[in-house]
Amino acid sequence: MTETAVERAARTEVEPKLRIEKLGVAYAGRVAVRDVSFGLPTNTVTALIGPSGCGKSTVLRALDRMHDEVPEAEVTGRVLLDGEDVYAPHVDPIEVRRRIGMVFQKANPFPKSIFDNVAFGLRVGGLRNRTELAARVEEALRHAALWDEVSDRLGKSALGLSGGQQQRLCIARALAVRPEILLLDEPTSALDPIATEAIEALIDRLRGEITMAMVTHSLAQARRVADHVAFFYLGELVEHGPAGEVLEHPRDERTAAYVGGRVG
Repeated sequence: MTETAVERAARTEVEPKLRIEKLGVAYAGRVAVRDVSFGLPTNTVTALIGPSGCGKSTVLRALDRMHDEVPEAEVTGRVLLDGEDVYAPHVDPIEVRRRIGMVFQKANPFPKSIFDNVAFGLRVGGLRNRTELAARVEEALRHAALWDEVSDRLGKSALGLSGGQQQRLCIARALAVRPEILLLDEPTSALDPIATEAIEALIDRLRGEITMAMVTHSLAQARRVADHVAFFYLGELVEHGPAGEVLEHPRDERTAAYVGGRVG
């Protein structure tokens, strides 16, 4: 029998792949998010929702240490990946970003061939064998549901792909290094409905294979793809739990106002 989203959410509630504990992020002393604690259950999709500027993307970027690149940013709290704090002094941020992949709101393919885009992270990691590179590139493109569309033009520029194809290419590039977690920051906000449907279908296919967290402004999208939902408001995590509970029976009035369309 196929497991439903509700059943999967309930089963994995106590099995977090990644746990955030009292996370705070400030820029030059200005607090962006404060005291955020929740977990990403293994091999499920967690949607981060809330009004613009509420801290969703800030939290997402903290999970793979992207704030390290911002001199005035200060991160407090802990981000535990399989129980180990990714901010511990001995942890290499490059290794963190290999284990936790990131796809951004706007597709950002490199001005290289389709093949070289997907192979980029593998080469940075030291893989040089052409046969193995080709196999890993094909694997990633198949996972991203793009292989059949580009297999006959791998040497062509990635910039010649459509917007939806470019975003799936960026997902393939992230998947090529076989991350354990995939972060998606509004991956469909710049896409048309057909391309959006393709990305959502891809997320659904990856479900059960990789742990995902996705920022989205679309409540309809959260209902379609998420197993769990985290609602943020004014830099705070207000509510987190199985998607059906948070979206249909919210416990907090602020959540109810947002999902009911009264704020945001």
